[in-house]
Amino acid sequence: MPIKFLVDFMLGKLAKQLRILGFDTQYIKEKYSPLLLIKLAEGEDRALLTRNTKLKAYTCVVFIESENLKDQIHQIFTHFKINKETKPFSRCLICNELLIPISKPEVKGKVPFYIFQTKDKFSLCPKCNRIFWQGTHLKDMKKKVRKVTAK
Repeated sequence: MPIKFLVDFMLGKLAKQLRILGFDTQYIKEKYSPLLLIKLAEGEDRALLTRNTKLKAYTCVVFIESENLKDQIHQIFTHFKINKETKPFSRCLICNELLIPISKPEVKGKVPFYIFQTKDKFSLCPKCNRIFWQGTHLKDMKKKVRKVTAK
C-alpha cells in the first residue's frame, strides 16, 4: 500500500515537494491541536510529518529533524525507503488530487493562446479544475526530482 502523508503547517515547502514527487500529501495550513493532528493521521492511515517536538512519541509521527528541504526529503526517503515509488507531476500541487489527461481541444480557450499553440499534452485536476502542462519550469523540476531520488 502506498505511503500517505499528513504534513503540518510548519512544513509547507515539504508538502509541495512531496506532491511534485507524486505522493498523496494532505497539508494542514493552520495550527491544529497536536491531538487533532494525531487523530487525523491515524484516521486516514497517514504518516504525520512535523517539527513539533511534542508529537515525537506517537507511532504515526515522523519528526523532521532539519530545516533544509533537501535534508527533509532525504530523511523521508530513507525512513520509508520510497526512492522507487515516486510518480512525479501526477498530483495537483494545490489540492493533492491525481491529475487526469485532458485532450488539447478540451483546453482551447482555457489556457493562454501561446500555450495552446505550443503544447500538446495537458492534465486536469478533477477537484479544482486547474490545467497543467509541461512548461519551461519542467526541466528544472525534473532535475530537482532526479537529485532528490538519487540520494
